[in-house]
Amino acid sequence: MLIVFDLDDTLIDTSGSVTPFKLNLIFKMGEERGVLPKSAEAELIQLNQKSASSKDALHEILRRYGALHLFEEALSLYTAPLPHDFAIPETPDAKNVLQALYGKGHRLAVVTGGKQPFQLEKIKKAGFELSMFSKIMVPEDSIKKPCYETLLNEFLALPSQCAVVGDRVPMDLLPAHELGLRTVHMRWGRGLLWKNENWIDHSIRELSELLEYF
Repeated sequence: MLIVFDLDDTLIDTSGSVTPFKLNLIFKMGEERGVLPKSAEAELIQLNQKSASSKDALHEILRRYGALHLFEEALSLYTAPLPHDFAIPETPDAKNVLQALYGKGHRLAVVTGGKQPFQLEKIKKAGFELSMFSKIMVPEDSIKKPCYETLLNEFLALPSQCAVVGDRVPMDLLPAHELGLRTVHMRWGRGLLWKNENWIDHSIRELSELLEYF
């Protein structure tokens, strides 16, 4: 079985670590420029909790305060390298689950949207053993369907022999479902925003539940 994982809020707790840190930096930048009042910090946090992505939350908060001219700078700050000693926690038991699946002979891959240097940095800071992954793909536009098709072709896998695990239903799972892949909804972080569609094969709260299915 080829098992493809999303990264943020699937293998790592992005919502509980990276996102709050980065949003705070961006808020401080806006405050120093005189475009964001102190009250906007809580507003930004609330927006992020309800938005499909941090990018959407940043765009909305800057729009509200007439500061869209800072949007690209805010995005650059969001994906800038993290401090050297910044630790990124895995989601519960993620490393052990990957080791168990790898030990069972499953082929593992990661498909994560965003800036490649930033996404790879997060994988390394979380302490994952990169040799376990047969492939790591980072589409900058976050469109994952072509990546799934590439993996199927590269590893000569039938759709029924491939599963995708991710938190965001529209971005991670719907393209997989359209290709006939098995889908696993990780209900963590931003993944809690979406209901469990009836076409989703499995819905889990922690990765350890994967061992019941694979």
